[in-house]
Amino acid sequence: MAGYYPILKGRKAEFRALDHIADELVPHILPIFDVPPSDQGSIKAASAFSQRAQESIPRDMAIAVDVRHLPEPTTGTRRPLQDIADDLHRWGIPALPVAHLHDTPAQLADVRDAAAPYGGVIRLPADHTEPDAAETGARLSHVLSATELHPEDCILILDVAEVPSDRDLTSAEPLVRKHLAWARRHPWKTVVVAAGAMPANISHVPAHTATPLRRRDFDLWKRLQEHDIQFADYGITCPRMSSGTRGPAPNLRYTHHDAWWAYRATRDGNGNIGIYDICKALVSADHWPAAGRHFSWGDEQIALRAACHAGPGVATDWIAWGTSHHLAYVAAQLGLTPTA
Repeated sequence: MAGYYPILKGRKAEFRALDHIADELVPHILPIFDVPPSDQGSIKAASAFSQRAQESIPRDMAIAVDVRHLPEPTTGTRRPLQDIADDLHRWGIPALPVAHLHDTPAQLADVRDAAAPYGGVIRLPADHTEPDAAETGARLSHVLSATELHPEDCILILDVAEVPSDRDLTSAEPLVRKHLAWARRHPWKTVVVAAGAMPANISHVPAHTATPLRRRDFDLWKRLQEHDIQFADYGITCPRMSSGTRGPAPNLRYTHHDAWWAYRATRDGNGNIGIYDICKALVSADHWPAAGRHFSWGDEQIALRAACHAGPGVATDWIAWGTSHHLAYVAAQLGLTPTA
């Protein structure tokens, strides 16, 4: 069973990081993908996601698929989750569908059909209010009945979403504890607490200096470890699904201990060449790993730019490098692989 459940956006950067993941990490990580919407509609979004998954997911890696950001199709008979599940099954990629307590009957039917081979994921919000045991229990019973799933076949994700401040972290902890007390009424396959602390963008970070941003998602999990829960975060991006900033200035988000080290350059009319100075500073910093460029594919790419031996890349590349390092670092931090 996996020990780390990163919630990733199903975009090019995240898939590129997974495409280059070390073989030793594959059994320890089960990515949960939020499928991003498309201006061309849900079916096109599903097709684009499936294609990226087919090209990038390593052999023997299981993933979970959440289509909550896709609008319900209003015409035709095709359904996005069904299409994705059919594609991934045909390509031999184990995929677990994600269900929510407020899903429609049609959405739950999709989960039922997709869950048959591998089970499913139940994703519950745990961010604002205490669980209403009676209401939550009734909704859960409906979801399990409609999907023909049993708790022992399901991963339960208690999703705190954003914890952007110390105050949010402090208020989240007791709420999650109450959700965990409710969750223990059922024999789940595993229970995962998910949170994210990365800002939507790092434009507020001073340029030309390394700035630590606290990983409050990891802080929350450490406070709850006695509950025997698994860890999930949102990688190096904000939990919210956004379109992203077009053409941001060169930047990196680099995971180390209880912080991300944020690096940001300014354009100054020089395009993306500022990434070279960022990478040079990073490989000289205390948070550069002892294994250096060999720690992950992302670290190798950073080292290449530090030596000016490859092009500067674009935002998709910078997120891919940072995600690659993050996945490897967190797996080591959780004791799933050799120490970082």
